[in-house]
Amino acid sequence: MKRIMLSSLMLILLCASFLATAGKKHCQDYRQKLDNIQAQQRQANTHKRSHSLSSKAAKARDRWWRCETGKLKAKAKAKSKSKREKKSKQKPANKKTKNKTHSQSAALKLHKNSQALVPFASHNPLVIRSKYQGEKLRAWLIFYQPAKKCARPKSLQHFALCIEDKRSQQTEFEKSY
Repeated sequence: MKRIMLSSLMLILLCASFLATAGKKHCQDYRQKLDNIQAQQRQANTHKRSHSLSSKAAKARDRWWRCETGKLKAKAKAKSKSKREKKSKQKPANKKTKNKTHSQSAALKLHKNSQALVPFASHNPLVIRSKYQGEKLRAWLIFYQPAKKCARPKSLQHFALCIEDKRSQQTEFEKSY
């Protein structure tokens, strides 16, 4: 009697573990896709590319998790198109109309994204303070004499030289003040 109970319990556990692993095999494709996207994210990317990869990863993670929890609908098999259907599709008349519609859709996307972005989350005034204040600021403005070419530097090298000159004058000012 004990052998029958023990063997039936083992059989039930075996079936339950098989069902659990069978469900995971079904979701392996989703998991592999998520792993591929995450591997791409670990590579060096531009800001735009990393943003698109993060949204893809979020979608893939959601799809994989819904599959794991059994909330994902089964895939519908895609019907392959016949050669006649592929040939009968109409091509755009010329490239200008195709590019025009593409640029219009890109402009629409840009417009939608610009509405979502808010430069400052707060309505409080933005306060920028200088390094020196009060009497020390007045003394600094009298002391600091920028070169004429630093008013509008023509290159990055000239700009760097102007910044270095300003820093050296600041150290001299700090020593004398």
